[in-house]
Amino acid sequence: MLEYRVLIHYHSQEGRYAGVNLWQWKDGDLGQETRFSSYDYFGLTTEITYQSQGPISTAKFLIKAHDWSWQSRDFEVKLLPINLKTEVWVIEGDETLYYSKQAAMASPQFRYRNPHAFDMANHSQGFDQYWAYQDWLGARYEAVGSVFKVWAPTAKQVDLVVYTAATNDAPVWKVYPMERGSVASTDHRKNDIGVWSVRVTTDIRGLAYQYHVYQDFEDRLTRDPYATAATEDGFRSVLLAEEDRALPNFSLADESRATWRVDDPSHAVIYEMHIRDLTKSPTSGVPANLRGTYLGAAYPGSRTASGQPTGLDYIKELGVNYVQLQPIADRFKQYDSEGNVLYNWGYDPQNYNVPEPSLSNHASSPAQVIRDFKTMVKTYHDAGIGVIMDVVYNHVYSTYDSPFQALVPDYYFRMTYDGSFENGTGVGSETASEHAMFRKYMIDSLRYWVEEYQIDGFRFDLMGIHDVETMNQIRQAMDEIDPRILLYGEGWDMGTVLAPEQKAKKGNAHLMPGIGFFNDDQRDSLKGSEVYGHLKAGFVSGQGSEHQVAEAFKASHQLGSYLSPSQVLNYVQAHDNYNLHDLLQELHPDEDVATRWQRQELATVLNLLMPGMTFMEAGQEFGRTKLLATGLDGEVTAADKERAMNSYNAPDAVNQIDWNRLDFVPQALDRIRQLIQLKQTDPNFAFTTYEQVLETIDFGLIEEGSGRLEVIFRGSQKDYTLLVTVKEACPLNHLADWDLVVSNQEVWDGPSLEPLHYALFEGKH
Repeated sequence: MLEYRVLIHYHSQEGRYAGVNLWQWKDGDLGQETRFSSYDYFGLTTEITYQSQGPISTAKFLIKAHDWSWQSRDFEVKLLPINLKTEVWVIEGDETLYYSKQAAMASPQFRYRNPHAFDMANHSQGFDQYWAYQDWLGARYEAVGSVFKVWAPTAKQVDLVVYTAATNDAPVWKVYPMERGSVASTDHRKNDIGVWSVRVTTDIRGLAYQYHVYQDFEDRLTRDPYATAATEDGFRSVLLAEEDRALPNFSLADESRATWRVDDPSHAVIYEMHIRDLTKSPTSGVPANLRGTYLGAAYPGSRTASGQPTGLDYIKELGVNYVQLQPIADRFKQYDSEGNVLYNWGYDPQNYNVPEPSLSNHASSPAQVIRDFKTMVKTYHDAGIGVIMDVVYNHVYSTYDSPFQALVPDYYFRMTYDGSFENGTGVGSETASEHAMFRKYMIDSLRYWVEEYQIDGFRFDLMGIHDVETMNQIRQAMDEIDPRILLYGEGWDMGTVLAPEQKAKKGNAHLMPGIGFFNDDQRDSLKGSEVYGHLKAGFVSGQGSEHQVAEAFKASHQLGSYLSPSQVLNYVQAHDNYNLHDLLQELHPDEDVATRWQRQELATVLNLLMPGMTFMEAGQEFGRTKLLATGLDGEVTAADKERAMNSYNAPDAVNQIDWNRLDFVPQALDRIRQLIQLKQTDPNFAFTTYEQVLETIDFGLIEEGSGRLEVIFRGSQKDYTLLVTVKEACPLNHLADWDLVVSNQEVWDGPSLEPLHYALFEGKH
């Protein structure tokens, strides 16, 4: 039986509380009468529960007289998950059900109304103008005087609570009252009237700490949003010295020494991987104690049983110049019965500036977690490979447990008039990047990852939630460090309250120079798609989309508002939705494995040769699958398919890379390696401007539904022609004198290219 908790506050402007109770029910039952249990600052209050056999998202109640002589309207309350408590406020004479104390206290029907109580949400520009602060925040360690600074302008008092150790259950050692700043200035670098600070002269290196925040009528313990280290569960912040975080020979004298960063994003070949997935399988050959960890991802010399290189050595041999890590910032964690952290992709952010401890085999040591991650980064840099982070600033896992909400309630999130959270992300905690202090937080956080960890780029999850101005300021901040730092994201048009022209979406690419966008138009035309279970075929899977594929070879100039080819990120597979292999298996269930592989290779090759950045998921090139059959006699069930489409919390057996699949396609991998090298070095396949694209790329006759494509690259030194066919044989007579660069057709039966094959030819001027 599931039990949902709701805390209800009721206010009568005239103070009429005698004989008042409530009736609660949910759809399908008659309900019951419930009494208020006590008084609080607002009026009457009580906590009620709703029990249900299965999950429910809403329930109902009304306020009434004991004898039903009067009653309020029916209120439908949106329920939080069972591990959280929903809190609501009802005011006599006000038809709104409020989900925020601040919103309720601004109601004209509230007896002690504060019309400015909800200004942080309703009038954020004025709030920012008065309260915003642009100097440093967080904690800085010194043996003789560590300084802590936190922005909490609505707080009545803030205390620093220091614990005896950096553990989840260490007792309190000492409490330090903090002082509010006294300078009010239009220069926000000096405007510290919303900042609380304290200097601790005792050496508290390595200890956990929290802030005890006192707001109107409530107080909460919370962690430091600027914390750079945390306890194993992430609920307490930890103060470390610089030497605790240091790794020998890690720091750069200047950014120009980051020689692994590309000057032109169009030369980037990005390899997306999840740290745990990469080496968790025994087939990786990585020692058992390192599998699924930062150090496992940096482990040299790992091999499959047949001797194939895996992990780090495989990625080096493949030749990509960037790896993109699925989120490695500290996330909310769930545990199994034995206390082990359950699998998760990491899109439940908790501490944005702390590496996830569960990806280290030293999770209980905050300093060693940091050093482990730095070791991994350094290993890839030493191999000439940049490291990109997948960042999730668009939402938090839980607003209730968020330090943002504890420190400045209702400020860091987009709110509706009733105090509930806007839900453009689909998870109910959409952050407000347009607010000055969250914009500052994003920029400060990104700067920290670059300066502390030498991160080489960022992929923004659901970037369309953020606003254009924030993304442009992020680009400017990164340019000040190194213009080669890559920035790109999911530019979907999210259902946020921002005006259309303010959204950092793909359609507004022309407003954000230097920022790239995942190109789902190219993806769908090339291989098809699976979105929420809806399947769609593409060129390599037999759908007639030749003209749109040709547009993608023009760097999608007509498919978006891009300013340059380097804003286009081409891909056919990412962690979301079906893998390429699994989609093709669903679209062509009766095809043999060899034919399916030909389609996969075609999609990967075409994606590599298209102008713009190239993105591929780890294992895509050797047929990675997440379709783990659990049915009788090895049958793939509907549940197996659903899990493969969205494996964010599926077990390792689903998500881990099976490195034994390398044995199936050695020749194909050789061809893909060759083309990766070509993409990175030959100017025919990377362009700075659209003028260069139009001057260089041409096509043979394009017939929709023909299953053929001829792409001609006219370079200044040499030309290339790419021929592809997915249906009928394609004649090669006009290329008789050209040199073959690479092809997956091993036997030539006359002057033609057979169906489901490709060939790239080179001709010199």
